[in-house]
Amino acid sequence: MSMIERIVIRQVNRPSSENAKEVIEWFCEVFDLSDGGDDIEPTIFQEIVSNSMSGDGVTSKELTEELDMPRSTVIYHLNRFIDTGLVIRRGRKYYLRSEDLASTIEDIQADMFREFGRMIDVAQRMNNTHEVESRYKKNGKRQLYEKR
Repeated sequence: MSMIERIVIRQVNRPSSENAKEVIEWFCEVFDLSDGGDDIEPTIFQEIVSNSMSGDGVTSKELTEELDMPRSTVIYHLNRFIDTGLVIRRGRKYYLRSEDLASTIEDIQADMFREFGRMIDVAQRMNNTHEVESRYKKNGKRQLYEKR
């Protein structure tokens, strides 16, 4: 079964400092997980990053208790992190995809390069085997509009 990920990368100004909270918020904005006004995603992500880097994951129950919000809301946000490829689930715990944040970003970058490579390969094969013609092509000349 193939896993489908939807990765959105937004261009957002880098944080002005190396403050962990600002950096986490920035990553959430870059991956289109928050709009900068809501603290849910950055708080969840901070917990996942902290626990992953210490070798522990975090459960949805732990997040629910810490954030004092419904488990369904926490699960919804966890699934959004999973869909971006930032977070994985092992058993009942959620972890960064790799051992640290930099490695996680490098893994996502490798996925994107691999997928773009596949798209280029398919496009080149199409270019080499098919003549792409405009449906407006007439008498050897391309016309913008077809008269009726």
